Amino acid sequence: MKPLFKKTNSSKKERGQAIVLITVAFIGLVAAAGLVLDTGVLMIEYGKLKRSVDAAAVAAAQEFRPDPNTGDLNVQAMENAVWSFLSINQISNVSDVVIRTCEDTTDRPALCNPDPTGNPIENRKLVEVTATADVQFAFMRVMGINGTSLTVTSIGEAATIDLVLMIDTSGSMAYETTDADGDSSNSPTPDTGDDPRVCNAADNCQPLRAVKDVAIDFVESLIYFGYDRVAVVAMTGQATDISSAVTRVPYPVLPLSFNEANIINAIDDLKVFQPRICDKTYTPGECLEYFGDPPVFNRPICQIFQLQINAYDPNSDPSSCPSSNIGGMLQLAQNAYSGSGDESNQRTESLWVSVLLASGAANSTTATDEFPNGFCPENTWLGSLNMDDVEHVKAPLSPPLPKLCRDPYPDTRHDPGDTASYTNPLSEVVEVVNIYDADDFARDMADQLAALKSGDGVTIYTIGLGNGVRTQSNGTPTTPCVVETTTGDRQCGEAEYLLRYIARDAGNDLNPTINHGEYFFAPNNLTLQNIFEIIAQNISTKISE
Repeated sequence: MKPLFKKTNSSKKERGQAIVLITVAFIGLVAAAGLVLDTGVLMIEYGKLKRSVDAAAVAAAQEFRPDPNTGDLNVQAMENAVWSFLSINQISNVSDVVIRTCEDTTDRPALCNPDPTGNPIENRKLVEVTATADVQFAFMRVMGINGTSLTVTSIGEAATIDLVLMIDTSGSMAYETTDADGDSSNSPTPDTGDDPRVCNAADNCQPLRAVKDVAIDFVESLIYFGYDRVAVVAMTGQATDISSAVTRVPYPVLPLSFNEANIINAIDDLKVFQPRICDKTYTPGECLEYFGDPPVFNRPICQIFQLQINAYDPNSDPSSCPSSNIGGMLQLAQNAYSGSGDESNQRTESLWVSVLLASGAANSTTATDEFPNGFCPENTWLGSLNMDDVEHVKAPLSPPLPKLCRDPYPDTRHDPGDTASYTNPLSEVVEVVNIYDADDFARDMADQLAALKSGDGVTIYTIGLGNGVRTQSNGTPTTPCVVETTTGDRQCGEAEYLLRYIARDAGNDLNPTINHGEYFFAPNNLTLQNIFEIIAQNISTKISE
């Protein structure tokens, strides 16, 4: 009888099944191990790419400035910065890079101001960098997965700039227009070719014309209009035509503005201080002296002071004449940053930076109720005049002219209300006089400006133009400003000493974290271009810090 079931070799069948199971298990094990290892590779590549793109976005934001050739946003510089940082970080597998800014009209970063034209104060210098990199797997290829792509996005931002330009427009800014032969002159005193009524009308007052040209180039190379703002402050009032006489009070030519045309025009239209024509009266204020028929320009003088001195008037007072009000310009810069009281015009997150150019020492201040002509201590009224030499003080005064209202000892700083005994050389009466002066006022205003903003404060750069900044109140020219660290002795003119303080030390007692600027000496207008380029580069570095 045959068996109902045929006997099989079960051991062989089981061995075949085990091989299949082991193979499948091995593939799964390899896949699992590959998944873990390749995921680790993926995470490493992602971290490396993310750090590189973060750095590249910051580098691109630093290039958020106008193209020197077109004036448009320098996108090429941004692209170069991105690829440079990817290369530095050895990212060689990037297949695509996309750079977006708030200038894009269709594909803008989400953080951009939705109304850039109507509300420009909210504009931000954002640069969004998106990079895609290919990553090749090692073990996942067993599963038929050769690799994948990683996409990383990062946003870099550079600070917007609020720049205040403070330009000297005092009479000395016409002293290099022409000499008698029509050649360029470096004379520290004016001649017949330096009449501000003439050179203002022709727009060729020197060195002011050169200063304006360089300042315009500076603004156009540094400022990205629509995001950065510029304000312009003049040291004196601004004449509208040749017949106009203007005040010596510093003038806010332009509040902080985004508008390129307004900014350029404000700089280009600056005029040298143009006082009235002398009329041989005791009218206060500086005036322009002419001799002959037809009248030929001689120089600006303090006529009331000369007439008083000629009469040996013990009340001889020149305080209505000087026009180098450095402190007044610094005061107007404060108003510009504060929006003149309108908080909606303030941008506390922007970089506040000022550039001040002066050609001489401070000798004028803002008026007060007690001192309607500003602070001009009586001990600075007669300056270097030799009162024993009657002929020397006969009007018109002969050179060397006294340095009116200038503090010959700016090393000693005074507070408002400080007094000292003074013997009037004309009346020989001993008086107690207020000794707070224009140099003290300028330092106080510099302190307030530098410390106006919390954190890094206001960065101030100063430029001393011409040899006048290295001339002391007694008329003695000096070498470059040197202050002995051991003794504190000063060997420099009052102007250079003041300008160094404003740039390097102002506000330290009020805000010890101020990020200071630097002082530069320009012997003539030919060196200004290089100085402004250095300042622009320095500012460009600060906006990314």
